[in-house]
Amino acid sequence: MPRTRGNAEGTIDQKRRVSVPARFSDIYPQGEEIVLWEPQGKEQPYLVLSLDEYFDEMFEREYAQSEKQGRQNLLRDAYGHVEYVELDSARRFVIPERYREKAGFDRGDKLFFLANRTYMEIWPLAVWRLWESNRRADTSRFDYTPDPARPIPQETSDDIPS
Repeated sequence: MPRTRGNAEGTIDQKRRVSVPARFSDIYPQGEEIVLWEPQGKEQPYLVLSLDEYFDEMFEREYAQSEKQGRQNLLRDAYGHVEYVELDSARRFVIPERYREKAGFDRGDKLFFLANRTYMEIWPLAVWRLWESNRRADTSRFDYTPDPARPIPQETSDDIPS
């Protein structure tokens, strides 16, 4: 399966269906079981769309790293909040009502899709923008903008191995 990265925007239609953005259609081959998962946690206001095999891999990795006490909660949080969805011929699916309510999705809402190698996060666009704005207020590890107060080190002949 291709590992996809990037993002796209979409909308929930009047029948409360969501279309997988065309640029990510290669993530979800026709006929595969698609898992819609509601992550548990107050800082996770999104849904995750994954192939069944990758959901199992993520879960097994977390389970192996959990202490014995936390494994039962992990089982409940993972498998108790999973729904299988089917893509129609137009690559649309319906988000179950309980997930729409928790995530705050409704008809006509704009969505943000974030492809993350083997799964995709689906956010309400307004929530994503707020979350990303707050996150970017801290320095990102991928922020390579030069700091004008600190000059960029210049290479000297002493830095070059002979």
